[in-house]
This record gives sequence, C-alpha cells and structure tokens, in this order.
Amino acid sequence: MSLVIVGTNHRYSPVRLREKIFFSKKRLQDALDFLKETGALKAGVILSTCNRVEIYGCADTTEIGAYEIKSFISRYYEIDGKDIYPYLYIYRDMDAARHLFRVASGLDSLILGETQILSQVKAAFCESEKNGFVDYPLNEVFDSAVSAANRIHRETEISKGKLSIGSVAVDFIRNKIGSFSGKNILIIGVGKVTELVLKYLRKEKSDVIFISNRTFEKARSLASQIGAKAVRFDNLRKYLEKADIVITATKSPHFIINKETIEEAVRQKRLLIIDLALPRDVDPEVRDIDGIELFDLEDLGAAIQKNRDRKNVEAQKSTQIIELEVKGLWEHFSELEQEKALLP
Repeated sequence: MSLVIVGTNHRYSPVRLREKIFFSKKRLQDALDFLKETGALKAGVILSTCNRVEIYGCADTTEIGAYEIKSFISRYYEIDGKDIYPYLYIYRDMDAARHLFRVASGLDSLILGETQILSQVKAAFCESEKNGFVDYPLNEVFDSAVSAANRIHRETEISKGKLSIGSVAVDFIRNKIGSFSGKNILIIGVGKVTELVLKYLRKEKSDVIFISNRTFEKARSLASQIGAKAVRFDNLRKYLEKADIVITATKSPHFIINKETIEEAVRQKRLLIIDLALPRDVDPEVRDIDGIELFDLEDLGAAIQKNRDRKNVEAQKSTQIIELEVKGLWEHFSELEQEKALLP
C-alpha cells in the first residue's frame, strides 16, 4: 500500500487561498467522482473544513498519488499550479498515517485538542465510502485514527477546557470591548460555529441578540432556545444599523456583507465584526471604512496561542500515544505484506 496526503491548512496558507479550494458538502460527491475518474487512485477521501483542505489517497506509488491529487486540485478549481502548489504539503506512507492520527485527535487543529474535527474526519470517510471509493488499507488507517483519537480523549486532558472557535471568538471580543453589557449583537448563520458562540455568549449576559439566517425557520428555532430575536435575512441592513457587534459564520459561497452594504447601513458609529466563515462572509474591503473593525479566523491567533501554550504537556502525552498507535498499525501492514509474499 502507498498512502499519500496532499493538503494545506491554517499554518501553510492564508484564508484567501483556502476559501478558493474549499469543498462544500454540496459539491463533495461531484469532486469525489472527478477524483475517481483519474483512475490512478485506488481510494480517496476529501477532508475540507474551515482550517484545512486535505485529500487522502491510495495509489501504486506515493509519487503517482501525489501528482494526481495535486493535478486534481488545480484542474477542479481551474487554478494554475504555480499559484497553489507552494502552499501544499505532502505526507507519504507512515508519515501520512501519523498526520491523519494527529488531525483526528485535534493535535493539528487551530484550537488544540478540539473534538469537532473527529466528527468531520468520520463524515469525510463516510462520504467516500458511500461513493465506493474506499479500499481495505484506507479503511484500516481511518479506523485506527479514530480509535487513537478516542484513546487520547480518554487518557489525556488535551480536550479539557475551551475547545471551540466560538469560545475563542467570545474571549477575543471581550478583550476588545471589555464588557458585553448593553451591546446589541447580531449573529448571522445557524450552524455549529454560531451555536458554540451563543453557548458562551449566554454566560456573558449580553442584553440583545438578533439571529439572522437565509432560512428564517432555522433562525427562529435557534433564537427561541436562548430567548433571542430571529430576524429575516432580507432585513439584514436594518439590523446592521442596530448592532454593536456582528458575528457571522454562514456557508455562503460568496460575500454576504460588502463595503457598500456597511457604508449604507452604518453611519458615524463603531462596529465590531467577527467573520468566522470559510469562505469568508465579509468583504475584506470593509476594513477601509472608518469606525469598522473587521477580524477573521487569521486574526484570532493570539487568543488561540494562549490556549495552545496551556496544553503543551497534554500535547506531548498525546503525541506519544500516536507514535505507539502508528507503529502498531504499520507493523500490521508489514506482516500482511510478508504473508502475501509467502503465498504461492
């Protein structure tokens, strides 16, 4: 078996590049079909999240696998290779397995030890399985990675404390404004990220929260759970006028807030915007408007680093577990290869 990973993440590439090659759930099956058609990969999994895009593949050789995956990314998104290849990393065989184990365990995440990535790894594998694009070696590697992640969560404290971008975002805002008291907060989007944001906002006892989403019923359902007000997406401009803080994390493939929208809605007031989406929800040109402070995932770095520093010891324990698990897996594969070689 030759296992290869080609990808990029928050440490290797800026948001503006990752959003160009992000695989939404809607286009994932189409992308897997496109990848299968190359014929060079025996199996493949696409993992695409806010902070990473990675493609896992099995091929006759890692060189063939890496070439085909890089070429696929370039062709699928019609991006010249020279504009993207410098941002990509490649892991092969045992190093590839080790990387997957670290990813599944939250050791390679923006928020060290976060657990949401494990669900995302499982979901990515299931999509490939439904597509008939999984073979025995890849299945074994992913099963082992999930088992290792579960062991790490049981035996270490890497996943203790605040683990989500939602908690980091709320801490970041508090450091900027001092107190949430009396602030009008507009939340845009009703996905997992905004649910986590709301979880921590409730502890801050903020006064008024508006929740907006393209599907009004979803906004109303979430708002009712916390006593907030659901507002229709068509009225977004009106509530931008009322807001002191905007937190947005939708799955829109394009900007939902641009410079013109803000200029018309917000006059002679200060507004803090936190964009947690990928692709981004807010046009970066909004930063040019007086009184507007716009921050995205890349800007939360200092708050995230504090979280990582506190967990260094647990990260070392987790790394030791991964090394043992990867070694065991590779010995298992080596034994299988030896058995095959002895067959008549």
